[in-house]
Amino acid sequence: MSTEPSTHKIPRSIPFKTMSLLLVASLVSLAIGVYFAKPIGKTVAKLKPQSQTSDDGHDHAGVTQYSTCGMHPWIILPNPGACPICGMDLVPLDPAKFTGEIAIDPVVVQNMGVRTEKVAAGPLVKNIRTVGTVDYNETLVRDINIKISGWIEKLHIDYLGAKVKQGDPLMEIYSPDLYAAQEEYLIAYRAQQQQAQANSTLLESAQTRLRYYDITDAQIAQLQNDDKPSKTMTLQSPYTGVVIAKHANEGMKVDPGMQVLRIADLSKIWVIVTLYEYQLPYIQLDNKATMSLPYIPGHTFEGTVVYIYPFLDKKTREVQVRLEFDNPDGLLKPGMFANVSLENRLADERTLAPREAIIDTGARQVAFVALGKGRFEPRDVITGVRTENDRIEVLQGLKPGETVVTSGQFLLDSEAKIRAALARMIQGDNGNDVQVVSDTQAAGTMPALPDAFANALNQVIDAYLAIGKQLSNDSIEHVAHHATTLTQAINTLTAQSMPGNEHFWHQHMQIKDALQASEVLTNVKDIKQAREQFALVSINLQQLLKDTGVPASLGQTIDALHCPMFRNTQGGSHWLQTHGDVKNPYFGQSMLDCSDKQESLPIAGQASQQMTDAMSSNLPDDPAQLLGQLIDRYLAIQHQLTLNQMDGIVEQLASFKQLTGQLASKLPAKQAPNATAILQTSDLDTRDIKSLRRGFADLSDAMITLVQASKSELPLQRNLYQAYCPMVKKNWLQADETIRNPYAPQMLDCGSIKTQLTQTDGGEK
Repeated sequence: MSTEPSTHKIPRSIPFKTMSLLLVASLVSLAIGVYFAKPIGKTVAKLKPQSQTSDDGHDHAGVTQYSTCGMHPWIILPNPGACPICGMDLVPLDPAKFTGEIAIDPVVVQNMGVRTEKVAAGPLVKNIRTVGTVDYNETLVRDINIKISGWIEKLHIDYLGAKVKQGDPLMEIYSPDLYAAQEEYLIAYRAQQQQAQANSTLLESAQTRLRYYDITDAQIAQLQNDDKPSKTMTLQSPYTGVVIAKHANEGMKVDPGMQVLRIADLSKIWVIVTLYEYQLPYIQLDNKATMSLPYIPGHTFEGTVVYIYPFLDKKTREVQVRLEFDNPDGLLKPGMFANVSLENRLADERTLAPREAIIDTGARQVAFVALGKGRFEPRDVITGVRTENDRIEVLQGLKPGETVVTSGQFLLDSEAKIRAALARMIQGDNGNDVQVVSDTQAAGTMPALPDAFANALNQVIDAYLAIGKQLSNDSIEHVAHHATTLTQAINTLTAQSMPGNEHFWHQHMQIKDALQASEVLTNVKDIKQAREQFALVSINLQQLLKDTGVPASLGQTIDALHCPMFRNTQGGSHWLQTHGDVKNPYFGQSMLDCSDKQESLPIAGQASQQMTDAMSSNLPDDPAQLLGQLIDRYLAIQHQLTLNQMDGIVEQLASFKQLTGQLASKLPAKQAPNATAILQTSDLDTRDIKSLRRGFADLSDAMITLVQASKSELPLQRNLYQAYCPMVKKNWLQADETIRNPYAPQMLDCGSIKTQLTQTDGGEK
């Protein structure tokens, strides 16, 4: 046995630092692969074979074993081999792992607060809630007019509102014509009694004359018995109802054709409601209507739609609909206001899903189907009519019996997007271009609002603030009433048009979500449900006000606040209130001042002008200072892009352009073209962040050219670096050496410093 020491070294473990670097490199590689899913998918689609033959000689159609490079994960090929970039051996990649389906540990699912509900089949019933006014049934209103001249000796019905039945005495009237008609009748009657063969025509003529004076057969018979005319005759009511107009008094002289009384039968009444034209397709004759009155609690009335008026108001785009209700007890009185629900059964059976289960991105609608054991599948759906009980018709994408996620689906959505990107890489499916759209346009960029629009928006804000005040006081006493007002105000608002922008409401579809939540608020029974719906109204109303600004005519400053504790699994919740102390509507008195953010919303038509005026008055004359401020605006835009956000982009661009124009006027003639190039490239498309990034690349190149050309004449006492990303082949400027890639936030540190343009002493490396 040899005792010589071994020449073989004992292998040592990999240092922790090296392991960490390898792990970070792997994560970055995965992120790069996700970002380049689309271009890689095109290549894979060309390379992917339709089938693969195994070693046993059998053809396994549709089965392909893909391979990838560990160092360059965006390299995916259908056959094993070497990486075309680094030459490393490719490793197998299991396509089954990269589908749209996601799997999460059931314990994590429970901690995320994921709730589910079944998709059901049921009748498609559309309900429209509105308000109406009780009115007389015009077909049951009768006038009583005098047919002879005379004097009212006695008035039996002598006050408004008196109830009258058919045959009741109304008044006793003296009329010479009526007295003469009585005598004429008695003479004809006596003649017939004395002469058996007398002509009866004269008697019938006299009797007809009395009847035409509204004398009844019973009164004529009494005249025969008395055998003498009466000074006055009693006029009886031919109708049953309530006196709603009275123009007669005792002793008053009356003439033929004079209206003395108007009687209305209130056993059936009309209710007039107002609907918007987009609601008309859901209303038909004989539709069921349910009515309730706040001053008759616990009592509902059933009626029907009897008439839809054939014209609408051109200004408000409203149409009136007539409903009919039985009123045997007289509880419904003309002039009352009522809450009305119109119901139309559109179909006997449709697929219905909970409204909360649908994520509406504007371009598409998505629902997450729970497959069990922590597995979820995103499903594109097409929806139809929203029904009662906050359910929505599903035309395509879901089947009855499937289970869908109703809470926490936004957390699942972020995970599903990553899986879907990887799936496109494997399947060679380019899919739809995904655009990250800014949640709101720049605040205050809207011009001064039209008066009708501003007034309607003021009504929305007032009703909303009233609900928030109640909730902050831990009360829902008047929430339903204010919610009804809010619903009406939103409907009035959406009927207004924005001059110069006929697609304004198509661009602000969030108002529909606010309307739906306010409709639910009209029937809330507990404060927890009220706060949930109030949060939905708040989010969508805040987005609208950031675009339009607060109307100056409101006369109040409106603050936007954020509560991190309410709906904390969804990032907290926002609300609006008047400027002042925090009054949290979600926790009320228990945490009244809970808020981590409070900012005032701009006034419509003033914010942009104020910013422009302030900039114009504060612009420096020194070109070096102007260039420094210009770089500050550029870096602010670059920072927002690294955050994948567009907050304040429009304001920064407006300031950027004004600074550029001022700088161009101060630069030497040979530098002016560089400033002009910046002006030409600064007109960025701010509709979505993808378009903004495309324009930002050209702007960055122009900025780099300007800084390089002017650094000798305009020394900047600051560090400024030119960075470059080889993946997208684009440059940008940043203020330090830590890479912050504005073109690919999912690969934030992808890139390198190409050169240092300036430094604190004005030199250059």
